Amino acid sequence: MRKILLLTTISLAALGAAGAHAEASDAAPPDTSSMPQTVLPQAMPPEAPATGPVYSFTLTAASDYVFRGVSQTENAAALFGSGRVSYDNFYLGVGAENVNFHNSTKAEYDLSLGWAPKFDGFTFDFGAIRYGYIDQPAHTYIDTVEFKAAALHDFGPVTLGAAIYVSPDYFGTHRDDVYVEGQAAYRITHKLTLGGAVGRQSDGLQDHTTWNAGATYAFTKHLALDLRYADTDEHDLGKTYGSHFTAAMKASF
Repeated sequence: MRKILLLTTISLAALGAAGAHAEASDAAPPDTSSMPQTVLPQAMPPEAPATGPVYSFTLTAASDYVFRGVSQTENAAALFGSGRVSYDNFYLGVGAENVNFHNSTKAEYDLSLGWAPKFDGFTFDFGAIRYGYIDQPAHTYIDTVEFKAAALHDFGPVTLGAAIYVSPDYFGTHRDDVYVEGQAAYRITHKLTLGGAVGRQSDGLQDHTTWNAGATYAFTKHLALDLRYADTDEHDLGKTYGSHFTAAMKASF
């Protein structure tokens, strides 16, 4: 995910997921949550059966890595890989993706853990995410931990959700950060789902509102295509804050 990146100046640099990424199924709606909001945002971790742990893996190729409306790759292509193990509502995930911050940083890796119980029709997700970076510039440290709380509820073919992410030290800025987001998805058919989200990033330096809308088509249980438009209200912060139309193909196992 794009964080606040300290070079000699500060530029905004998840996601998804991030990333953690969703376990796909033919009927799974796209979750437009932002942790780390990639082109294919992550879904709530599934509840694992009590008989044993559930393992899942994803590989995603995307035309851009967009996190909270901001490109992490200078509007270039990205490749994501992730793995997850879930057991009795608890989960542990790891992911990695390429980034471009115009410095020596080569890649991002993400570690996540949490608890995702279900209650009275709601699926909750309480957890933490660590974002790390490989080959950061000398005297630069932007590795960051975020804490999250999220909830989803299905109303027939409609899924509504909300999430909040909080960091006490946002990517080397020594500032608190809060990101809040509302999400909605509508399952048109067993394979086609429309979805979108609106969120607000508040870090005291590059605050912005972001939104996205798109469609996900599941070709099979293991292969899905996502087409999505994302934007922010702060184009003056640079081209990475501009409009983005992205395409992503995700394989899930």
